[in-house]
Amino acid sequence: MPTPVTISTAVINYTSGTTDCQCSIETTVLSIGTTYVGTSVSLQSSDLAPDWTDDQLCAAVATALNVPVTDVSVAVPPAP
Repeated sequence: MPTPVTISTAVINYTSGTTDCQCSIETTVLSIGTTYVGTSVSLQSSDLAPDWTDDQLCAAVATALNVPVTDVSVAVPPAP
C-alpha cells in the first residue's frame, strides 16, 4: 500500500552540500478526489551519512515535511 509521501528521486548536490529529493505528496481535492502534488525537499547532506539507506532518507524527509516517518516511502523501481 503506497504511503502519502513517496520519494521518487534523491540526488546529492555536492556544490550546495545538500541532498535534493523529489517527492509526490498525496492530497485530496474535493472536485477531483485523490491526486498527487510534486514537491522538492532539500536536505542538508550533513543530516545523512554518505551512504544513506532508504530508511534514513525517509526519516530525514519526514522530519523536513513534519510528517510521521510511516507516511514516507521510497518509490519501488519498475520491474525489468
